[in-house]
Amino acid sequence: MSLAEVKESYSRCCVNPKFFDVFYANFLASHPTIAPMFAKTEMTKQKSLLRQGISMLFMHLGGNGVGTTGLNRIGESHNKKNMNIDPNLYDFWINSLVKSVKQCDEKLTPELEMEWRKTLRSGVDHIVSFYSA
Repeated sequence: MSLAEVKESYSRCCVNPKFFDVFYANFLASHPTIAPMFAKTEMTKQKSLLRQGISMLFMHLGGNGVGTTGLNRIGESHNKKNMNIDPNLYDFWINSLVKSVKQCDEKLTPELEMEWRKTLRSGVDHIVSFYSA
């Protein structure tokens, strides 16, 4: 399993026009504090930001400096001084994204799911490293 296989799975998910809607339905329902955070959010824009963020995460993990810069910006915007996103909530984000992949990628295997989780955890750990900065 590799990052390339996770990216292929993500591409299969993105072909489904409902993938990001499925994700946000899963994510907003995953913890009582999450939905209120998005109450005044323009969701069309948010879905585009999520797509960009996932791309940045993949680029960063692939060694691309543009991806690292993008992930750094996400880390800074989500840190304690700015949006103050509790680092513990990222587990709900990971679980919701994997649940959405399960719903949208018919080729997902248990091994690929584990690779998804490992990939997302690596990116989230980078973002969370900015929390107290």
